[in-house]
Amino acid sequence: FVQQKEGVLMAITKKIIQSPEDFQTLDRLIKEIWPEVFTPIIGSDQVAYMLAHYQSPAAIQNEVQQGAVYLLLLEGDRAVGYTAYEETQQQIYLSKLYLHQSTRGKGYASQVFDWYEEIASGKTLHLNVNKQNQQAIAVYEHRGFQRVSERSVAIGSGFVMDDFIYEKEIAEGEGAQQGEY
Repeated sequence: FVQQKEGVLMAITKKIIQSPEDFQTLDRLIKEIWPEVFTPIIGSDQVAYMLAHYQSPAAIQNEVQQGAVYLLLLEGDRAVGYTAYEETQQQIYLSKLYLHQSTRGKGYASQVFDWYEEIASGKTLHLNVNKQNQQAIAVYEHRGFQRVSERSVAIGSGFVMDDFIYEKEIAEGEGAQQGEY
């Protein structure tokens, strides 16, 4: 991923999360990013619950064992975000894309979306987004995602995930660099 900004070449790279050190880095990022993004939307109690039950190292390792791919997003050698996806014959479920607030506005999310569109050639990109996450919704709609449904799921302790479901069809051949990390 490469971007030109104010005369300086900016690049973000992806690294598959595999080693214990990668998982530690991911855990640190989650604990920095999630409260900042989600506390205003769902409150600190639900953030704490979701961190413990859905974004804990054990939960993520279980997802990876079930086929999810987690990648650190690196600015130089500094981890500044992460993304995760699951792939089936028909779709790529983009389950996570989070960037540290210090890197937002640098075009990194666009670079990651470009990559997802490359690997999704002939498939559908699919994602869920909290109905109150207006910033993310605006980004998805700007990228050409269409709202196709919504869902409300009780996740325990009285908490609910109240999401819109978005999809984007990727035409065959748009993914010239499939599988490249």
